[in-house]
Amino acid sequence: MVRFYTYLELYLDDLRKLVSLSELEKHFKTPHQTIKSHLKDLVKGKILSEEKRARFRFYKLNLQNPLITDYLSLCEKERTFAFLNKNALFSRLHSTIAPHLKESNVLLFGSAVVSKEYKDIDLLILSKDNKLIEELKKFEKTYSVKLHIIKTSESDLTETLITEIKKKHIIFSNHDYFVKVIYKNELGMV
Repeated sequence: MVRFYTYLELYLDDLRKLVSLSELEKHFKTPHQTIKSHLKDLVKGKILSEEKRARFRFYKLNLQNPLITDYLSLCEKERTFAFLNKNALFSRLHSTIAPHLKESNVLLFGSAVVSKEYKDIDLLILSKDNKLIEELKKFEKTYSVKLHIIKTSESDLTETLITEIKKKHIIFSNHDYFVKVIYKNELGMV
C-alpha cells in the first residue's frame, strides 16, 4: 500500500535529487494520475517542491521544512516493515535482537537489502551492548549465515561508509536517530 510519505523513498539515496513523475510511476507501478494527485498534496504540504521544465514536472524534497526528518523517518519505518514482512530470515534476525534494540542503534546495509543473492549480511551497530554481539553470533550459527558486523561509534563513521549505507539500507532500530546521522550533511545538521 502506497501512502503519501512512501513517495519519499526514492529520495533516500540522495535527498537533493530531482525525480520526475514518470520515475515515480515506474518505481511504484501506479498510474501517473494517482501519483500526481498525491504529489499535489505533498507540494501543498510543503514536503516536496515542484519544478517545471518544458512540459515535464520534477519534484524534490523541501529540505527547509522543519518536519522533513519526521517524514523521512516515517518512510524509513515503512520500508523496514515491508522488508521484514517479505524476508523471513531478516524478520527472525530482527526478532532475535529485538530485546537489545532499546539500547542499540542497528542498521542493515549492503547487498542483502536488495538481493536474495548475498554472501554475508552487513550490520552497522552503534552500541556498547556486548550481549547483542553474543546474540548475533548465536544467530549466525543457528541459521548458517555469515554476519559482517561493524560495531563502532557515531563519531567514527566515515563519509565513505555513510555513502555506502545511503545506497542500500534498512534501519532496524531508532529510525529518527539514523535519519539524522545518515543525512546530517544534506539536512544541514553538521
